[in-house]
Amino acid sequence: MKKSSFSFGKNWKKYLRRSYSEERLATARKWLLDFLDMPDLKGRIFLDIGCGSGIHSLAAWEAGARRVISIDIDPDSIEAVATLKRSRGDPGNWEIRQGSILDDSLAENVPSADIVYSWGVLHHTGSLWKAIANSAKFLEPGSFFYIAIYVKNSRSDHWTAVKQKYIHSGWWGCRMMELRYIARQFFWRPYPKRIFKSLRYMITYQSKRGMSFMTDIRDWLGGWPYEPATAEEVTRFCQEGLGLQKIRMRTGEENIEYLFLRPAAGT
Repeated sequence: MKKSSFSFGKNWKKYLRRSYSEERLATARKWLLDFLDMPDLKGRIFLDIGCGSGIHSLAAWEAGARRVISIDIDPDSIEAVATLKRSRGDPGNWEIRQGSILDDSLAENVPSADIVYSWGVLHHTGSLWKAIANSAKFLEPGSFFYIAIYVKNSRSDHWTAVKQKYIHSGWWGCRMMELRYIARQFFWRPYPKRIFKSLRYMITYQSKRGMSFMTDIRDWLGGWPYEPATAEEVTRFCQEGLGLQKIRMRTGEENIEYLFLRPAAGT
């Protein structure tokens, strides 16, 4: 039977076994707080939609969040985040729930939050705009909406084909695709300066959100469903369709991070 989607949870469990560290956690916490422009999350409720490994849920908890709620549809991700929660003594103010953001009833069972966070997740649901709209249901006036969405560009059709091929390849085929991608992306032109730059990028990769180079390579190549959007599309949908206010954006390699605010009534 052919796979219809990528095993994100299994990838995250490998990340915890092979790459996770307290240093990476500190990096993830700094990345999170820097973009929110907050010194800590004391007194705030943090909702992590598509929590993956759980590292950012843990980062929010360690930043002082009053309550953390981690949600993911993948049972392997649920196991991964539970592992991190147990590493901190299974705190009572950190909840883990399995569910889909496309389930309209989810908002009836999960409370609103001061910060709704979903990094690199909503474009993998198979219904991007519904996923964004459903995520925004958890926002109260004065709440922040922090999301990261793959950006649509001239190469998006190419990556659609690559991702579909990857999830239908066996173990050996996937490893070959990973090696070809790394060779073409980082070492195609064997100039000494380029090689040095590429090696430094790979070695220091954890400085980006505390992630792992190979975990993210597999996530990128296999990340299906895949539904990118332009910055203009995301901004217009959130501002005009959902009534949010854009605070800032940060452009990554294949995605854009967005921070929106649900304005208080009358503002």
